[in-house]
Amino acid sequence: MINLYLSKFSLYVWLFQSLTVIITVAFILTQTPIARALFNLESSVKKQIYLGLFFGFISMLGTLLGVQTNDAIANIRDVGAITGGLFGGPIVGLIAGIMGGMHRAYLGGFTANSCALATILNGIFAGLLYTRKKGKYFSPLLGFTFAILAESFHMLLVLLISPPFNKALTLIKTVSGPMISANAVGVGLFLLVIKVSFMEKEIVSAITAEKVLKITEKTLPILSKGLTPETADETVKVILENTNLDAVGITDTEKILAFRGIGSYHHKPLSPILTISTKKALSSGKIILMKNEFDIGCSVKDCPLMSGIVVPLKDSEGNVFGALKLYRKERNTMTLFDVEMAKGLANILSLQVELNKLETEKKMKTLFQLKALQSRINPHFLFNSLNTISYIARTDPEKGGELVKKLSFILRKTIEAEETLSTLDEEISLVKAYLEIEKERFKERLNYEFNIDSSLYDIKIPALILQPIVENAVKHGFSLTKRNITIKIIAYRRGNYVYLVVEDNGKGISEETLKTIFNSSENKKSFGLKNVRDRVLNLFGSNAMFKIKSRINEGTKVIIGIPKGGTPNWILERLSSMTKNLQGKS
Repeated sequence: MINLYLSKFSLYVWLFQSLTVIITVAFILTQTPIARALFNLESSVKKQIYLGLFFGFISMLGTLLGVQTNDAIANIRDVGAITGGLFGGPIVGLIAGIMGGMHRAYLGGFTANSCALATILNGIFAGLLYTRKKGKYFSPLLGFTFAILAESFHMLLVLLISPPFNKALTLIKTVSGPMISANAVGVGLFLLVIKVSFMEKEIVSAITAEKVLKITEKTLPILSKGLTPETADETVKVILENTNLDAVGITDTEKILAFRGIGSYHHKPLSPILTISTKKALSSGKIILMKNEFDIGCSVKDCPLMSGIVVPLKDSEGNVFGALKLYRKERNTMTLFDVEMAKGLANILSLQVELNKLETEKKMKTLFQLKALQSRINPHFLFNSLNTISYIARTDPEKGGELVKKLSFILRKTIEAEETLSTLDEEISLVKAYLEIEKERFKERLNYEFNIDSSLYDIKIPALILQPIVENAVKHGFSLTKRNITIKIIAYRRGNYVYLVVEDNGKGISEETLKTIFNSSENKKSFGLKNVRDRVLNLFGSNAMFKIKSRINEGTKVIIGIPKGGTPNWILERLSSMTKNLQGKS
């Protein structure tokens, strides 16, 4: 902070020069991993406190870069407090305002108290405005406009509570123009820097999603055979051909299963793992980012691998069974895109291997568990979803990313082993995710409604009894005369029963088909319905109800009635015992 008596024009020059420092610091900080993590706010109070400290530092820096004139300080302090409030909310704005305000009060001067109070209040006002926003962040223009009003309030407060009035008035005439304009431009530019940071992340996510989906489509038939040296080598080949990486490898927990690219002359399949980084990832279960050859830690001295990332492969229970490794031949060249792609590929590969594992383990399950697993994943739905998401990701990356999350959620829920029971809330969430993906495929041809008694969300019901019925309605509801269908999902209490209803206005089922729908293995189209009915009856016996009502061209209604309160304790104990026995056999 410099002590000078400058003209109004000189103040403009000084404050805008100081502003370039603030924006440069802001841009550099937003590119760091720590700042990126902080900007991923969600609803964490802890992160909001850290953000408050971050913007509080910016506010204090704005004072230090100011210039002392007329026994006061012309500054850009409010940039930190206002931007913090607009971006992070009331907690962030309050913390940043208090830090900047207290620092200003400590420096003294006849405007110390009024300026400190103005900074605190501006941070709070900005935070309150944050609660009214509709998008992810405020536009720079809106931030610029709000900052003009906030700084005008700042000037008014100085006039009202900084005696003597004549001295305050003289000061305001000198500094009001430079401070209002510099702070307003500063807030706008700061919000622009944040927006660019977010857009970069979204672009990376969209590109990553498209790349991962393309690779997934090619590796699905490969890994359906399980993770072996042969399938691992084919998978590595696909990844290497569809990326600009210099080397790719896959390991189990002890040895290299496949490796292609530079360094393959000593990273040989079926040989022991050579790198310290891979061993660390396998033992810790954490992602390891390597910036140089020392981080990689290869035991061969002339290894050409100079940077990379190792992502553990985990099953649905979180156990590590291998690792995916991506490498480059130059130091410190793994980009944010590479990191996101590695995570996405590892998740998909883990899911694919888990699917194969479930397919082999199903022979050791009881009959109703076997059928439950068989009904969990519909390959046609998976491929159709991948094609739909791949198309949407090109035109609407944000929506594409959301659909990828929904598909991942569906896959995770459907491959969870041993989870025979779930809550109604979990089942409804799964159905919603499924319908939202199908809605993107069928557009206005498919509509759905939910009418759920809010007191029922916590009850325990057999897992995956709603989604197969809804999927059946989507698959078989359309016809030449039924181009549009509406599906209703209803849950309510009546007497001693909880009723779950899936109703559609599709093409319906004929009386002849209804009579034999559960009697013959030839009715492959009714497998989902039969599977659900068998599992409900296995769990509840004669206490359960399962009915299908349908008329041609009018629709179908499936009604499930289970005893009030969900699954009885004796059934839970029986299932727990069965699970332990099956795990022992495995």
